[in-house]
Amino acid sequence: MNQGAADTGARAPVDLVELGFLRGAFGLHGWTHVQPHSGDAQVLQQARQWWLLRPGAAQPAGSSPLPREVTAVRAQGTGLVAKWRGCEDPESAQALKGWRVAVSRAQFPRLPDGQFYWVDLIGMLVVNRSGQQLGAVRGLRNNGAHDLLEVERAAAGEGAAGPVLIPMVAAYIDAVDIATQRILVDWDLQW
Repeated sequence: MNQGAADTGARAPVDLVELGFLRGAFGLHGWTHVQPHSGDAQVLQQARQWWLLRPGAAQPAGSSPLPREVTAVRAQGTGLVAKWRGCEDPESAQALKGWRVAVSRAQFPRLPDGQFYWVDLIGMLVVNRSGQQLGAVRGLRNNGAHDLLEVERAAAGEGAAGPVLIPMVAAYIDAVDIATQRILVDWDLQW
C-alpha cells in the first residue's frame, strides 16, 4: 500500500495549524474526502504543502507529521476532495481515514487590514475599557450569527463558572492588536 508517498526526511514546521481531517477515499484515482474545520476552507484550498497528523487529540511521541504535496483541491458537497502526489488508488486514500490535516501558519494567505485568522487570536490577553484583564482567548466558536471569543477567566470570581463568551462584533470589540497580543473590548465580567 503506497499511502501517498511518505516523503521521509522532511522536517515538519513548528507552526503547524490543524485545519481538518480525512474522511476516506473519493473515487478510483487516489482522491480523498477532507472535512475542513472552517466553512470556507480558504487555506486548505490554497496551500500545496499539507502535513498529516495521526488520528487522536495529540501526535503520539516519537511520530512525525507526514508531508504531502497537494496537486489538486476542490469543493465537494460540504467539504473538499484533495489529491496529492503518490496517492493513486482508493486503498491508499482510505488507509489515511481519520488522519488530521495541518498547514504551516506561514502558508496562510495575507488578510486585509482588520481581519484575523482565529489561530492568531488564541492566547491573546483580553482587556476591557476599564483596564480590567478579563483573561486570555482559549478558542473561538461560531453561533451561526457571528463568531464568539472564548475567554478563560483571569480570576475565578463569585459564581464564575466556565469561559466568558464575547461576540466578535464591532459593538463589543474595540481593537485587536496583534503586535501587543491584546484585545480591547467593551465588556464587563458581570454580563
